[in-house]
Amino acid sequence: MEKLRRIELIQRSLGIRHKLKVHDSMRSPETHEAHSLMLVAKWELEVELHAIEQILAEDRHVNVMKKRKDMEKEGAP
Repeated sequence: MEKLRRIELIQRSLGIRHKLKVHDSMRSPETHEAHSLMLVAKWELEVELHAIEQILAEDRHVNVMKKRKDMEKEGAP
């Protein structure tokens, strides 16, 4: 993955984390309808955040394996 794409994903994840904190700090809705709408919005943010975290974790795993392979070829100290 390109560095620029990785940075964009990290920035998006930080934005989502902020939105989730805002959701948590808001007053609880007074009706079931409003509460359900708020929960759905929060869940959508959590799903997107989880997807981004998985993409970044997979990319990091691939990079670690490449680095390890390079180090093994060179005879790491």
